[in-house]
Amino acid sequence: MVCMIATAMLRTLPDIAPLQPGKSRLYLCRHGETDSNANKLLQGGGIDAPLNAVGRQQATWLAQALSVHRLDLVASSSLCRAVQTADLIAVQQGDVERHRSDALCEMCYGSMEGMPIAECKPALAALSEAWKGGQTHIAVGGDGESPEQLLARGAAVLWGDGGLMRSGPGRHVAVVAHSTFNKAVLAHLSGQPLGGFMGIPQDNACVNVIDAAADGSLEVVSINLAAQPAAL
Repeated sequence: MVCMIATAMLRTLPDIAPLQPGKSRLYLCRHGETDSNANKLLQGGGIDAPLNAVGRQQATWLAQALSVHRLDLVASSSLCRAVQTADLIAVQQGDVERHRSDALCEMCYGSMEGMPIAECKPALAALSEAWKGGQTHIAVGGDGESPEQLLARGAAVLWGDGGLMRSGPGRHVAVVAHSTFNKAVLAHLSGQPLGGFMGIPQDNACVNVIDAAADGSLEVVSINLAAQPAAL
């Protein structure tokens, strides 16, 4: 597999270049806002929060933005916030294949999950420095996941044998996952060191565009595209 550097950092989804012949396209999305997001709580794979009113509006905008493409598959993690976001995308598409996977769930933050992010900042800052130094095997809090573990399951479900991106040319696939999950995947595919993955922006209901060629090479086309109307 050849990983290519992102070719654009665009503001809105309609600006992206059309899919080239022989390639398939993945729209890797983040779910809409939850109350845990709004209250700045650390929301990992063990927190199954639903979308709040803002998140439902964001997910609606996302579904509308993606409706300009005929999707062949809409997949999501099994967590409620991702399921609800993906369901709105699927409804907008009409008759489309729907898939859920635990492998797409958010990073496990262990005993830190549900805590105010402000209280976790010192521990998270120390972890970030260790990861940037190449120690990406270190798990969060000792009882959570490491960046390497997170990327391994992300790679398997997305581009491993039978993965969601190995779907044949001309296909458009939307996957709704989570902030830290997406960051690890994007760092790897854009050729960045995994240890710096936390610096990649991932807003609620954003879209990242990844193209897959027949030879297995993957190209990050755009990162953190906004789905909401530009005026808002």
